[in-house]
Amino acid sequence: MDYQLTFKKIFSSQYLFTGIRITAAAIIPALILYQYDMLGLLSAIPLGALVVGSTDSPGPFAHRRNTILASICLNFLVVVIAISLHHNPVLVTIFIVLFGLFFSLIGIYGKRANSVGLVALLVFIFNIDSRSSFGSPWLNGLMFTAGGMCYFLMSLLLHRLRPYRYIQIQLGESLRSIAEYVETLAALFKVKRDDEYLYNKLSLKQITIQQEQDSMREMLLNTREMVIDSTAKGRILMMMFLDSADLFEHLISLHQDYKDIHKAFDNTEVLQEIETSLHAFSQELNSIGYAIQFNEQSKAHTDINAQLKKLSNVFALQRKKALNKNTLPLFIKLRQIRFTVQDVGERIKRLHYFSGYETIATRYYKDYPGAELKVKHTELSPSLLIGNISLKSSQFRHALRVTIAMLIGYFVSLFFPLGHGYWILLTIATILKPAYSISRTRNKQRLLGTITGVIISFAFIYFINNNTLAFLLLLCTMVIAYSLLKLNYYISCTCITIYVIISFHFLNQSDFNVVVTDRLIDTAIGCVIAFIASFMIFPLWEHEQTKDLIKNFVDANKKYFNVAAGLLRQPEVLKTNYTPVRKEAFVALANLSDNFQRILSEKRRDTKLSFYHQFVASGYILTAHIAALSSLITRFGKDIKADDFDTLINNVNEKFKRTVCILNGEPVKTVISNRNAPITNKVQKLLQQRQQEIDEGLYDVQSDVRISLRNLKSITDEFEMIDSIVADEVKIATRIMQ
Repeated sequence: MDYQLTFKKIFSSQYLFTGIRITAAAIIPALILYQYDMLGLLSAIPLGALVVGSTDSPGPFAHRRNTILASICLNFLVVVIAISLHHNPVLVTIFIVLFGLFFSLIGIYGKRANSVGLVALLVFIFNIDSRSSFGSPWLNGLMFTAGGMCYFLMSLLLHRLRPYRYIQIQLGESLRSIAEYVETLAALFKVKRDDEYLYNKLSLKQITIQQEQDSMREMLLNTREMVIDSTAKGRILMMMFLDSADLFEHLISLHQDYKDIHKAFDNTEVLQEIETSLHAFSQELNSIGYAIQFNEQSKAHTDINAQLKKLSNVFALQRKKALNKNTLPLFIKLRQIRFTVQDVGERIKRLHYFSGYETIATRYYKDYPGAELKVKHTELSPSLLIGNISLKSSQFRHALRVTIAMLIGYFVSLFFPLGHGYWILLTIATILKPAYSISRTRNKQRLLGTITGVIISFAFIYFINNNTLAFLLLLCTMVIAYSLLKLNYYISCTCITIYVIISFHFLNQSDFNVVVTDRLIDTAIGCVIAFIASFMIFPLWEHEQTKDLIKNFVDANKKYFNVAAGLLRQPEVLKTNYTPVRKEAFVALANLSDNFQRILSEKRRDTKLSFYHQFVASGYILTAHIAALSSLITRFGKDIKADDFDTLINNVNEKFKRTVCILNGEPVKTVISNRNAPITNKVQKLLQQRQQEIDEGLYDVQSDVRISLRNLKSITDEFEMIDSIVADEVKIATRIMQ
């Protein structure tokens, strides 16, 4: 095990940075208050900092600032209302309905709005218990506001000191994820391999990379006027992101079926050298990712030029040994793989260069298209909220589910003598998510995490009972809890339970056993209620969304294909419309794949699950071939007549239309075959002429036939492969709709 690499991975993570920031914002005021023996009375101040910090997610500072301020204002209002009502169960019930519906429904405005709503709901739950607040409602509201402002000021200070920190952390993690993707791609070229396992692993990693690049895209777009355009470092960071996006597209084009290549070249050095090159590139991307996160100049561990030259020599040697009229098509395909590997190597060299942040590097800035940075924004329109008040809306069904479950939990806490009944509501609010599969997983993790945390904290205090060590444990568990909240909910819940129990131990040691018992009982009750609610109250099954996601995917890939094919006529499209359309296709594929993964975790399985799997699998191959087509047209398209490919383009579009009609339940037209496409016949004729040249011993002569065949066959093969995949999707769509 590489402990140095593990250490770097932990301490360069954005999640650890988040955990430390939230912990510091809560602990610093808590220590000051504890020093003056006021923590028990003014605990709302560190709690206010803690909850506001939970809404702060990576992104443009303007968005983060607005989210924090909105949360502070909303929390103040909620605290005042909650404490004013906690002696009247009827009014509390009414506001559980109002707040439960509203704060859950505002999630339609995006992740930030959803986090603000959830935190406001948690603050309401904290304060409906009479023992968790002291003094007047306004005083408690001001204390929560003071805590929130502490976090806001600390966040503002960190941004002023290191304005690029979030961007560097996110970019570094994205490059390291791409490095893992490259490492998996390298395994596709091994003699002994598990193709199905590797394809699934590539699919899951692609979802992660797409999410990270979306986050980067949002940060760069919304900080561009404030930071990027005014400094060399900012411009270089933007260029590195755009290079990484293009690099990822080149890599996706390698996500293909190589059975014919393996059959012909498994016992040769060519595939071994491709694997070696990709493995080396993975290490280089890892190195660059860590260097960016630590604000260092990356150091190359591999001579990329020498590696690419070696690959080229091995390919030339194998070509000299085995090229004949039968293996010619395979060598054309193998050469395209080599070209892609070379493109990847060149981009990695440029990323190494950019990591030095030299001012002279900004001369490349004008060559980068700004279109890649376009993102969609959700408008905060009241009509959107009103339009979602319907059982057809998954978010409204989720809001109803949360509200009903919270009402049940509140009534249970009223009619049974539970010490900390609000923990039941906290458990329900944090566990329930719009999709059943996520709620089910979080339910199990919450319960197991609570039990584990209780055992660890009880054992620690019973056997050690040292306040200094207890405080250190509290600090560590807080950092871990908020670092892993989005990565590992089980460990996060374990750590939250530990630091909550230790906090009660510091505040009131005599009630420690009662706190432990209440924590277990209340969490168990909340988990049971949440489980029943997620399963029985307007459940949202993932397969209910699959058809719409398939439609979005087909539409996005149709646009992606047409823009890629359009590069034959308008190469300048590459700098305007191409990159946004590519992004939409990748996002649609990631959403569909993510949906399928969640279907697998549901208790209730759809009878058409195998067809969904086939569609997702074909989707990855289709996207890879469109990416490969784009790369080939960019490389060879200048010397090709665009009109020659019109028939192939029309055939693919006809099949796309057929798929859409089937999914919409509309009449379907007959598909046109591309067997008699003029370009197909032309390529076949060129292939025969080139085979004749090879028979005559003209292996290395750069004849017109060889050059034309090299350019045309690769592109034509990609068109025909895309046509074949879309035809398969027509069949799969038919089975899905039956």
